[in-house]
Amino acid sequence: MPIVDFCRQTISSWKIFFVNLNLFQPPVGSNQTEDEQQRRFNILVTRIYIVLFTCLLIYLSLFIYSDVKDIIEKRDNPTKKELDSFHVDAECPCSRISLSHGEFISLKAILHQICSSDFVLDRWIKAIYSDSNVTYFNLNDFRTFGSAQFQALAGFCDQSKSYLRQNIELFEKRTFISPQLLSRSLFQEEINSAITQFQQTLCKAFAAELDLILRVISSNQLMSGLQTNFIISYGHWPPKINPAKYNDKNKGFCNCVSDRRCISNAIFSDIFGAQNQYDSGRETMLPGLQSGCSPVTSILASSLQCFYNQICLNTLVSVFPTIENFSAMASNNLSRFGPYATVQSIVDKLMVEDWLMNVSYEKYRDNCAPLSCTYPKEMRSTLVDVVVQLIGLLSGLILALRLVIPIIVRFIINKLNNVQSPPSTLTRKQFYSHDSYTLLRV
Repeated sequence: MPIVDFCRQTISSWKIFFVNLNLFQPPVGSNQTEDEQQRRFNILVTRIYIVLFTCLLIYLSLFIYSDVKDIIEKRDNPTKKELDSFHVDAECPCSRISLSHGEFISLKAILHQICSSDFVLDRWIKAIYSDSNVTYFNLNDFRTFGSAQFQALAGFCDQSKSYLRQNIELFEKRTFISPQLLSRSLFQEEINSAITQFQQTLCKAFAAELDLILRVISSNQLMSGLQTNFIISYGHWPPKINPAKYNDKNKGFCNCVSDRRCISNAIFSDIFGAQNQYDSGRETMLPGLQSGCSPVTSILASSLQCFYNQICLNTLVSVFPTIENFSAMASNNLSRFGPYATVQSIVDKLMVEDWLMNVSYEKYRDNCAPLSCTYPKEMRSTLVDVVVQLIGLLSGLILALRLVIPIIVRFIINKLNNVQSPPSTLTRKQFYSHDSYTLLRV
């Protein structure tokens, strides 16, 4: 067992070495002496010194290693992959700071299905047009104004298409100022905000223009050729012109002078060639359709619910002398407009059912084309940095501990032994007596 004995001897020798280790003994060749009591004191101080020194080294090493420094790093001609991987704090000046929306945005509006149906085509408008004098029908009879109403509805569809096309082209030509390459999330947020504002402004502007036109027509009291707002009476000479009256179920009777939005329910009446246009016999109500002072205002107040129902549509078509067949529109639950929505609410949204938007961040990034990027980067100290900094601190740390620890230990021992501290003018040659452990002067 020579190896075991060797290990035991080695451990024993190291144990004896550390037990008797004395880093505070007087230097060799000095005049200072060290008796047994002083030696024990110095060994105690040495042990405390080693423990504190080790703990401080570990603490300083961890502190230096955990210290994170922010540095600014620059990358010239970054690749697309690098641009996508950079932190949001990266600054990448665009080589082109002025871009047009059309370079990375594509907008397209999908209109309400009425605008792609047969009900805005000449085939439908001719089918519901009566060749006879429409002014002979009852004022609320759909045959009086139906064809004109759907001409107005077709006009709304055409005007919406034209208005949308022009304004989308203008929007795509708008300038997007981007001095710095925006992150994907910030870019999406800004573009979504711009598109939403464009859509809202567009609808409000169209609705305001339409309202202005209707106000001008009403204020000038222009007479409809269908005599839906003013009725000419030929009973005497000169003929009299009287404002048309309607029975609004919500407002009661109204006339077209005091209320341009005066409406009533549209009907089919079996009276033809009556004495006046207010006479009515047996009536057939038309769900959702309204009569009013002008075909434009009455179609705006109407809903299209009858044109989602094939039975209602067949009943309506059967009154007219036509051989044409028409199919009702599909009732789509995904539509933003229900079957009972008024034409006014549809027109106020520019008759747009949905928007198709294609926003490409990649095209924006490629057109921005940054030539360089600067970005903050966290730099953690390496083990070599820790060792180098510790070496720089060692001399000061050793000196401070060798001066402070003996004084602190001696102070604590004196307090424990109830011995008052000696005056500050005493020299460091102080020892403990062997019998009472009191501090004596040399």
